[in-house]
Amino acid sequence: MMRKPLLVAVAAAALSVGIALPLVTLAVPRPAAAQDRDDRREPHPVIKEAMGKIENAKNDLVNYADRDFKGHRAKAVVHLNQALEELKMALEADRH
Repeated sequence: MMRKPLLVAVAAAALSVGIALPLVTLAVPRPAAAQDRDDRREPHPVIKEAMGKIENAKNDLVNYADRDFKGHRAKAVVHLNQALEELKMALEADRH
């Protein structure tokens, strides 16, 4: 009979720790060395990765597509070039 209240108490304690522990670790200030590492990393890795993927897609369309698909391939290449320019302007805008 005593087992059920004990089990409830243990489960409640485990749940409390599970909720509180992530909040406590977020409140701990980061060491300066970790902040320095973050400052030296690539400032916009997602944009740079997207630019690489767009370049690869453009390369595939230009070099490996077997036909123009009634002008749609060429139009897609134009749009990919526009997307690259927008991303370059976004990176440049963040520098200022």
